[in-house]
Amino acid sequence: MKISLSAKVAFGTFVIAGLSVVVVSFLSYNQISEYFKQNILSSLNFELKEKIHTIEKDLENVKKDATLLVSNENVNAIKRAMENKYHYDAISNDTLTSLRKKLGIAFKSVLEHNDAYFNIRLIRMDGQELVVGLKHSNGKVVIQKDALLQDKSSRDYFKESALLKKGEVYLSRIDLNRENGLLSYPHLPTIRVGFPIYLDDKIFAVLIINSNIYKLFTPLKSKLTLDKDIYLANEEGYYLYNKDKEKTFGFEVAKEYKIGNDFDLSRESYFQESVAFVYEKLTYTEGKHIFVALSTSDKFLKEQSCEYKDRLAFYILVATLFIALFTLLLVRHLITPISELTQKAQDIASGKLLASKEFIGISSNDEIGELSQSLQLMLNRLEDAKRGVEEEVLQRTKELNELNENLEQIVEEKTDENIKQLEVMQQQTKMASMGEMIGAIAHQWRQPLNEIGIGIQNLKYDYEDGVIDEEFLNDFIEKNKKVIKFMSTTIDDFRNFYRVDKTKELFDAKEAVNNTLSLQMAQLLNNNIELITDEESFEINGYKNEFQQVILNIINNAKDALLENNIKDAKIYIDITNRTISIRDNGGGIPEEVLDRIFEPYFTTKEQGKGTGMGLYMSKMIIEENMGASLSAKNIENGVEFRMNFNEV
Repeated sequence: MKISLSAKVAFGTFVIAGLSVVVVSFLSYNQISEYFKQNILSSLNFELKEKIHTIEKDLENVKKDATLLVSNENVNAIKRAMENKYHYDAISNDTLTSLRKKLGIAFKSVLEHNDAYFNIRLIRMDGQELVVGLKHSNGKVVIQKDALLQDKSSRDYFKESALLKKGEVYLSRIDLNRENGLLSYPHLPTIRVGFPIYLDDKIFAVLIINSNIYKLFTPLKSKLTLDKDIYLANEEGYYLYNKDKEKTFGFEVAKEYKIGNDFDLSRESYFQESVAFVYEKLTYTEGKHIFVALSTSDKFLKEQSCEYKDRLAFYILVATLFIALFTLLLVRHLITPISELTQKAQDIASGKLLASKEFIGISSNDEIGELSQSLQLMLNRLEDAKRGVEEEVLQRTKELNELNENLEQIVEEKTDENIKQLEVMQQQTKMASMGEMIGAIAHQWRQPLNEIGIGIQNLKYDYEDGVIDEEFLNDFIEKNKKVIKFMSTTIDDFRNFYRVDKTKELFDAKEAVNNTLSLQMAQLLNNNIELITDEESFEINGYKNEFQQVILNIINNAKDALLENNIKDAKIYIDITNRTISIRDNGGGIPEEVLDRIFEPYFTTKEQGKGTGMGLYMSKMIIEENMGASLSAKNIENGVEFRMNFNEV
């Protein structure tokens, strides 16, 4: 189906305008979303500060209640009665037993009127409880019987309260309440307020109020909106309050329920993954603090975003349709002359209009007039070009026939030239490695020749000393035969090493590597280069001697790098595992800027005259083209690693 140019332009304008409006709207939407997020965080932070302030006021109220109880007249009377041998207070005209009951009644009254308090104790300085008011789980308040009073001298809250100066108040860390060393049930999340009682500037006793923080802290009692949650955590991050009660007080039950597992505490406020989160550290007494946190969902943000997106989509559609309609009308007015020119261009292309005299142009003082003139000029040039092309085709056809006759001969000559060049490159590489091997053999032979020379020099002295007999001669001959055999074996290994392989064979990679190392070992030892191997056997189907030449070339390159860089603790590592051979050294590596070029022909990093630049090139050809494996190199820490991978073979 043919679509008019005006329709295409209108559609294109519609798309471009629509995309532009969408992009602008998207950026606007993102900015609005960020504003909403920041507004939510600001509101959440403000609410958090209010709740922290409320918790501080709740703690202050406990301190005030403790102060009122300490100022009770029965407290002073109890001290005076305890100091009297008859346990009688003359001022109040009352006995110790009666005074304790009266103070117990005061404790009971406070417990009944404050839902958060569940325990008030008066403890004398030896740790023994004097008066204890208890609130049971059913809400009933009782005064503890004398027989059930406990020794609290070992409890931290008593020890720390007993060290306070007059007027100071002790606030404990928040944990679960214990009675007789066992956790109370149901669990009571407890904070303890301790108040030292001084009489005549001497501490007499300690008053302790135990409070259930879930009932004490107003923010934990007040109902939050459905999409908000409040959290409390101690200094170590363990939850003290969480709507999921299973996560609270994990340190009491050996479970790692921490606020840091659910929220990112490296930021005091953030909006992430549809959750807004803020927290602050509340230091409620010297050396003790808790974390107070609020979180809320993005429910409000989603509601606002949906409403904004609906309005935005409507505006985008209306604006885009208006732009497209206006463009369509404008383009149709402007496109008519172009349509006429298009039809004439089609006639020229189809051959209906070949003569320039048949072309009728459009006169207008704009780009359309210029286009009409260009079509007229093009038609003139087509007529000229047609004649020129016919002549050119005849000439090119003649030349092509002549070229085809000589092409086969040219290909054969270039192929022979490339083969000869490759053979020269292989011979250069082999001669270079042979020179290296002759040096290795010289090192291999040096020690045996020294042994034979020393033995011959000592023969004269042994004769003069009269120690030469038949047994001595036999030992001397056998010993030198072994040395000569070793030297002969070295020559055989050298000769076999450069034997030309005609056919592929199965050979053991580990054995081939060790054969190569046996020819180089003396040279490595003489240069104080340590060889470390970790090998396992696997078979390769290929040319064994060519493979050994690759190993020789890489080992020699490693040796040259170690010597050139004066590496004191020089090492070469060879690992053979999982059909992969790795050769590494600690010679300093290859400069990164040339690492990708080391396998190019005639490229070398050695000084002029010390390298042909063909060794690694031929090595890569042998491993990858002749054996179908891969050879690669990379820099490692303090050196370079060459890796041959035969897994795909």
